[in-house]
Amino acid sequence: MNKPNDTNRPRYADIIQKARESEVAEQEPEVGEVASLPDSQNTRLQNEAPGKVVEEMVNLSIRVPKRLRMHWVAEAKRNDTSLTAVITEALNARFGISRNLV
Repeated sequence: MNKPNDTNRPRYADIIQKARESEVAEQEPEVGEVASLPDSQNTRLQNEAPGKVVEEMVNLSIRVPKRLRMHWVAEAKRNDTSLTAVITEALNARFGISRNLV
């Protein structure tokens, strides 16, 4: 069923293999080449003031009924804030800020 011209054409597998090899070669940095972040991408450490201690952030989670969470999220959006900001403000108002952090 093969046509006489088919033997002269490269097989699709060969074409795909060559394309993959060229992609890998483009992605691997040269020896001594330093990869860098795009200018638009900042890291947390770049944004911190020099000399300021960077504190590790952790999650605080609570289980609440879904309908209440949906209501709170909607209200926070209406007030142009976030639940994180509201909860942090409430905890600081109730318990204050640790003297070790000031």
